[in-house]
Amino acid sequence: MKFDMPTCGACRTCEIACSYHHTGEFVPSLSSIKIHEKKSCGGFTVELLEEEGSQGKACDGCADQKEPLCMEVCKEKEALGEMINQVVQTKKQISA
Repeated sequence: MKFDMPTCGACRTCEIACSYHHTGEFVPSLSSIKIHEKKSCGGFTVELLEEEGSQGKACDGCADQKEPLCMEVCKEKEALGEMINQVVQTKKQISA
């Protein structure tokens, strides 16, 4: 799922934290979260992977953590949390 996040500063710390959650290493290419620059109008889009594949691991909302690691490092914690909740809820509905 892709979300518009105009307040994102594209520090990509969330990608690093996410990859650490999944692999124990800092490998952003394996992250569930991808930050994309919007070419036409500026700003950034946040993509949360729903399925595991060549682009990275599926977002599990850090189910084994009290709070997703990406949220711990994001300056826009609440907005990112809403996005993660939406992905997790969608995955639950699909699997039900």
